[in-house]
Amino acid sequence: MSRIKNKEPFPEKVLKFIGEKSLEFLDLSFKLIFDPEEIIKTYGCAFSYAPQAIYNLKKSPYFKQEGKKFYVTEKGRMRIIKNIIKNKRFKKISGAWLGIIFDIPEANRRERAFLRKELNMAGCKELQKSVWVTPFDIEKELLVLLPLWKRDFKGDIRFLKIERISGEDEIKKYFRINKIK
Repeated sequence: MSRIKNKEPFPEKVLKFIGEKSLEFLDLSFKLIFDPEEIIKTYGCAFSYAPQAIYNLKKSPYFKQEGKKFYVTEKGRMRIIKNIIKNKRFKKISGAWLGIIFDIPEANRRERAFLRKELNMAGCKELQKSVWVTPFDIEKELLVLLPLWKRDFKGDIRFLKIERISGEDEIKKYFRINKIK
């Protein structure tokens, strides 16, 4: 019987493993440290490929090595959180709309454009230029991502729990949902 090979790169497997095993990623004061040998055992890797897998971790921008252990960099945390947001998009809806509104000065238009791009990638729908909605409960993840995206974020961002939106049918169609409650 032939074995199906998982083509996913080892650093991606590690990010998935950490995202599944660790809830501390949302607390930025924690340093996420792991032993690659444990992950190799969990996800499976031929013994002859283990050195190459560890080499790939060393070269990845998501990890830094300290002795025999590795820790997740800020870029790695962002990737983990984005994966969690992506996974939440395929799970049940939260029961109300999550509204995201922001006010970013014209002088910081690059930050504003960046935030819009990230909200779009997180699966939010633009209602107006600075008003976005999603049926998924991703507020915690977005609040953690914000300081990782920009340390000196110059703007105001607010989250709203919305029961009803005018023109809701069009938004439900966009998210392919029948009802929000």
